[in-house]
Amino acid sequence: MFVFDTGDVYLALVAGIVLSLFYTEKTGVLPAGLVVPGYIAMLFTFPVSIAVVFMISFLTYLIVMKVIAKFTILYGRRKFTAMLTVGIILKISFDMAVPGFSTPDIVDGMMAIGVIIPGLIANTIQKQGVLPTTASTLLLSGVTFGIVTLSSVIGGGI
Repeated sequence: MFVFDTGDVYLALVAGIVLSLFYTEKTGVLPAGLVVPGYIAMLFTFPVSIAVVFMISFLTYLIVMKVIAKFTILYGRRKFTAMLTVGIILKISFDMAVPGFSTPDIVDGMMAIGVIIPGLIANTIQKQGVLPTTASTLLLSGVTFGIVTLSSVIGGGI
């Protein structure tokens, strides 16, 4: 099982951001936010964790768009804030409800990024749909994981 060190985390985040920018420029499809592919790449050795992140993301989308949107007008920053807030609440609730299972804290401090990821994914799902968001995010996360793994094997990370 691949274990990330701090240099690998930096490489994963930077590679994910750069790949996301190029991918979006070429295809017009946004892979759920710039930091998401790098974060998901660090979970590739924990596939159940990836499934949980996407499950929470889909649930966040449904709650915001099908429940909260019935009671308030959501657009722009308000919608984005609602997605992030609901995603954070659901992620923290899941971690508390299932104490033996939470997204692994790959490196100290990554938990802070991990709680915003479902909201970022949900927000992008709302903009461009489930399939383009999920497929592009998983594709770029896989490529990012490959880059980090190759870097670690060849040069021992950054």
